[in-house]
Amino acid sequence: MDLLDSLNDIQKTIVTDTEGPILVSAGAGSGKTRVLTNRICYLIRVKNVDPHNILAITFTNKATKEMSERVFKMAPQSNGVTIKTFHALCASILRENINKLDGFDRYFSIYDEKQQKNLIKEVISNLKLDEEDIIQKSLYHISKAKNAGLLPDEYLKENRFDKDIDDIVKIYRAYQDRLKNNNSLDFDDLLLKTLELFYTCPNVLEYYQNKYKYIHVDEFQDTNLVQYKLLKCFAKNTKNIFVVGDEDQCIYCWRGANIENITNFIKDFSPKIYKLEQNYRSTKNIIKVANKLIKNNYTRIDKTLYTDNIDGEEVKFKECIDENEEAEYVAREIYMLKSKGVELNEIGVLMRISSLSRLIEEKLLNYNIPYKVSGIFKFFERLEIKNILAYLTMIVNPKDNSNVARIINYPKRGIGQATIDKLLELSINEHKSLVDLIEDFRNLDVSSAVKSKLAGFSDLIGELKAKYKNSNLYDFVEFVIDKTEIKSLYNTNSEEDIDRKLNIDQLLQSVKSYENLNEDATLIDYLESVTLQNTLEEEDNNELSVAISTIHASKGLEFEYVFLIGLEDGIFPLSRSKDNLDEMEEERRLMYVGITRAKNKLYVTRAKSRFLYGNRKNTLISGFISEMGIENKSFDNQHFSSNSYNSIVNNYSYNESYFNEKTSNTYSNYGEYKEKLNDFKFQSSNNHDNLEKLQGILNKKINNQKKNVDEYKVGVQVLHTKFGVGTIIKVDDEGTNNYVSVDFGKLGVKTLSLNFAPLQILKK
Repeated sequence: MDLLDSLNDIQKTIVTDTEGPILVSAGAGSGKTRVLTNRICYLIRVKNVDPHNILAITFTNKATKEMSERVFKMAPQSNGVTIKTFHALCASILRENINKLDGFDRYFSIYDEKQQKNLIKEVISNLKLDEEDIIQKSLYHISKAKNAGLLPDEYLKENRFDKDIDDIVKIYRAYQDRLKNNNSLDFDDLLLKTLELFYTCPNVLEYYQNKYKYIHVDEFQDTNLVQYKLLKCFAKNTKNIFVVGDEDQCIYCWRGANIENITNFIKDFSPKIYKLEQNYRSTKNIIKVANKLIKNNYTRIDKTLYTDNIDGEEVKFKECIDENEEAEYVAREIYMLKSKGVELNEIGVLMRISSLSRLIEEKLLNYNIPYKVSGIFKFFERLEIKNILAYLTMIVNPKDNSNVARIINYPKRGIGQATIDKLLELSINEHKSLVDLIEDFRNLDVSSAVKSKLAGFSDLIGELKAKYKNSNLYDFVEFVIDKTEIKSLYNTNSEEDIDRKLNIDQLLQSVKSYENLNEDATLIDYLESVTLQNTLEEEDNNELSVAISTIHASKGLEFEYVFLIGLEDGIFPLSRSKDNLDEMEEERRLMYVGITRAKNKLYVTRAKSRFLYGNRKNTLISGFISEMGIENKSFDNQHFSSNSYNSIVNNYSYNESYFNEKTSNTYSNYGEYKEKLNDFKFQSSNNHDNLEKLQGILNKKINNQKKNVDEYKVGVQVLHTKFGVGTIIKVDDEGTNNYVSVDFGKLGVKTLSLNFAPLQILKK
């Protein structure tokens, strides 16, 4: 039978076992989606089950679409099968039945996150609560309460010692009242109201119990408590519930997923338990380290992945001096893979926290390697970064109204959109900039209350201008961040807020890097370099590109080659997990997910020194390295080899590819390189020896270039420390000087002296 032909023995057994409760613990890459879809088709084609009696619940719209297409392809008579996400299923149930709940009708609205936030702002205003950070806290706590199925009073009782909990619960109550008055629900309400409907209207529940006689759930490990209660309601009579998941890949506890649902399911339903342990995705060596790691978790069904695939290469672990060398190493390895014919879309760079992406993005640009990001915005497109840059731009170009309008009420100053619109109109009519109008606020035709709010912003502009005149680049940017108190907006312990604060630190580090590499660097120069980088990041959507992603966003994806970066204690695992066994186990599951995205080859990196939380610190190696059994497999640890000298020279580099050749960072002779090296403070204990070794390598490289000028021919590919990868298009010999013209693609043609500018030959 074609439904079973493509399955292994255990998969066939699972597909043909159609009655009663079943739990499938499906390891990564073990074909769980195939089992689930084939089982649905088996019920229809072999067991003659009416498609209308089959329900399949997925977690994403993408999974819904893919499963629907697969089922229809294998069983064209499957029209009528319900395949939906939890939220879509509940929305359809409520459209038909919500009128049975007091205060709602079937024409209810569904609020997205922005609408939720606006409504909470209105509630806070009405309650006369002044705390700005209460908005984000309220969104977080209300969602957390709803995922746990807790009403305001219940949530207050369970969290009575939390800071601001009384105000948050007041907001929760008022928010729910406003939603009801508006005949509206948020996404969490779709689940809660359906559960309320089932509890209060037994006839409605009975209808769906009779309709859905065979229930299938994908990614069961990601269900929250309310979703599990809904499943219990659906399956109470027939007990024909089939759930597939992998407790080793439960990585969303922070947003409500409850790994205990697997234990609860076993206790409540006494199901048959099957294990899918054969991995079809990865090599034996990748599977080996994944197994070693995950066996350190206690909250799991014991299973061991195996594969019939080849052994493949051992996992490569690279220890780097700092984050700059780490990014350089990753970019260089990707370039080499590309030169060997590997398609870029088969390469993924994965990380625990999105703030690590900045240098990776920069180095890939240096090598002219296109990339796309998922789960994270490109660094300079992130909200907090754009807002800080808007402050900086306002100071150097006060005539640019767009940036002023962006941050006039960020952080909140009580300046509403109506006031902003009026100021913009005055700016046009009076031919004055917004900054001019704000500094002359006393003469504006606005209320005294508005003048009072504008006064504070006017004072801030004055302080920033004064500081700008008397500060170097880094000190000024640091002053802007401190004076505006932007970091204080992100003071919860949520993943999002932690990332935003780290991003701000990374911005400061990029400024410090730029300043160290550019004597007399100005704010205008820095902002120009950022603009150029963003412009050059624009890419052809049809162009194959490297994926840069958080591990959370990579779930469900796979790549031939995976780079897992930042394996340091405090980053991966996060520092907050140290004293919490549950959080540590989730961190380990996240690492397991990252490992098992790799099909052919896995690279793991860490930096011995990293700039984080506003300081450069020596780091400790992640405990996951020893758990994976790769701590003694660090390779290529000669940090000062000729292949990586540029990483060390540019330890503090930032965006060096886009500087104008005439600016101060362009070295006209090797002496300037050497002078920069003398200023460099190495993190290792062997500073003097390392410095001498590096200088010796650079001297040797220059001398080799002088001796072997014939190797630098038209058509040869070279790597330059600032401009990245290019191709020699012209060679000139002027006496004792030797010049080459190199085409660096988007950066144009540069003429360089082989006597002074180190060029690494990549391909002859």
